[in-house]
Amino acid sequence: MTGPVVPGEGGDGSADPYGGYVRLLPAGPQAGMNPDGLVGSFLKDMGSFEEDHGAARIYMLPDTGREWSPDGSVKVFTDLDTVDLETEVSEDGLTATVRMRTPLVATIDEDGKYRPGTPGTLMDETFTLAREDGDPEGEWRIQSLPDDLILSQLDVERTHRPFNLYYFNPEGTSLVPDPIYLPVSTDRLAERLLARLGEGPTSWLGPAVRSEFPEDSRVGVTVDAESVVVELDRVGDIDEFRLGAQIAWTLRQIPDVQEFTLVVNGEEVAFAAADGDSADRPRPASTFWNGVGPGALRSGVRAYYSHEGQLWSASEWDTDVFGDAERVPGPLGAGDVLLERFAVSIDESTVAGITMGGETVVTSASAPGAAVEEVLDKGAFTELSWDIDGNLWVVEETGGPEDDPGDGEGDGSGNGSEEEPSDPPADPETLADPAPPEPGASAVWVLRDAQEVVRVDVGDLRDESLVHFRVSRDGARAAVVTEVDGRRSLKVGRVVTDEDGRVSVEDFVPLAGELEEVTEISWRSADQLAVLGRREAGTDQVFLVALDGGTPPSSAGNSVTGLVTISGAPGQPLVAGTDDGNIWISNDRLNWQTAVEGSSPTFPG
Repeated sequence: MTGPVVPGEGGDGSADPYGGYVRLLPAGPQAGMNPDGLVGSFLKDMGSFEEDHGAARIYMLPDTGREWSPDGSVKVFTDLDTVDLETEVSEDGLTATVRMRTPLVATIDEDGKYRPGTPGTLMDETFTLAREDGDPEGEWRIQSLPDDLILSQLDVERTHRPFNLYYFNPEGTSLVPDPIYLPVSTDRLAERLLARLGEGPTSWLGPAVRSEFPEDSRVGVTVDAESVVVELDRVGDIDEFRLGAQIAWTLRQIPDVQEFTLVVNGEEVAFAAADGDSADRPRPASTFWNGVGPGALRSGVRAYYSHEGQLWSASEWDTDVFGDAERVPGPLGAGDVLLERFAVSIDESTVAGITMGGETVVTSASAPGAAVEEVLDKGAFTELSWDIDGNLWVVEETGGPEDDPGDGEGDGSGNGSEEEPSDPPADPETLADPAPPEPGASAVWVLRDAQEVVRVDVGDLRDESLVHFRVSRDGARAAVVTEVDGRRSLKVGRVVTDEDGRVSVEDFVPLAGELEEVTEISWRSADQLAVLGRREAGTDQVFLVALDGGTPPSSAGNSVTGLVTISGAPGQPLVAGTDDGNIWISNDRLNWQTAVEGSSPTFPG
């Protein structure tokens, strides 16, 4: 598909990764400060990372300053205006404790994972202070303090940057980004990123992915101007292409790095088609690595939409119209079975659909004369999405948390009502957003290879209404919208399959908490969602939401009246449907324009 210039599938180092860094000039402790004043000033200066937090150590007693070793984790608060400091001074006036309490905005784990805090959670930390040299007239200095760094939101934005590490989904068919936050206090970015890559994924993503780096391997990294040498010694059999792909996609974030050399057990690895000056000096940005790229889609992907009961696709457009539109081959494209919702497989070979009324899920090849197969029936099915391995994910409303359609492996049937539904309107986008199901009243199914039916455990959401569910194209994560007491939340969870084949989506992390309402979601790329929602007192519009957890949502253009669906794909403009039966496309980050009549525009996935 051709169209406007838009961001790709991630990992492209088109700008300085440390751009916008502003060095903090610390004030240092002032003479005569009382205990709470000293701690407040210390919190201001903790955002200076130079000389191994030298500015922060000035506030400490000499022994404390030498011994203090932050463990790499960070606790984030809003700003000093939200901090309450409560001081208690000993009777002899030589020691004091300062208790700090403030809402916890987020944490950054030791492995770099950013986790937004749960609303209402307080940070509660204690500092012990003492007079210098035990002198009643001496200055107050910090004697003991937490091992975490305690930074304001502004300090985190100034001192940390999000980067992706890349690991493989369990089938090895697609790379999966693992967002981490790194301090910007060093220029040895390539060494640090590759060292973290070799250490393995974050504890959050680890159960959902695999790495070609052997466990406990030591990665040697040498950087010389635009070239990086990566060395691994004493390793057994490894897939050198996959190892190279992990390195290449991780290095793409550093624009200065133009080539790398992989040395395994003393031997340079040759990648003949990787566009380098020689086979053993491949380019990270080469298309050679795109076959397992995190986008999980081929180039030239088509957009699909519904019009007058038939399915159509388009592969080209100008700034405001679809071009090269054609009806999708096969019975579902022809409208032989009317569909309420549909989804196209990643390889674009198969269409899955929910029939009008929601009782049945069908699939059919996108080919003339193909048969239509019922894969789930007698249910109340609401949503569909595909992953790269040909697995179809289906959401069903079960009627209540007490209903249990299966014990982990089903027979292809839900247990919804068998009554004949009333005839719905031909275009489901003209309907108002339906009321969410009751908490625990939704089931998620995965049809392996679109055939074997397995119940997915989403027990972490048992106390919430599941409004939307979209599996990532790589199959390692799922984005959801849930509702509790009328408020909707956007979250992402990891997909885990155990040794017995049981599947769960778990450990959901909240995203874009500043969005008051979310009505539709789509995977824009492997590390970004397109979300239809609004901020407090705002209007409905499309936002781009990064999966790093800390980047605020950004607007994807001016508001369009009546938007009800949104879809995105790596390197492609966004497409959206409105409740009046029109399809809109984004031709830049400011404007939307109508393209064609139709509904439910979507990219494969």
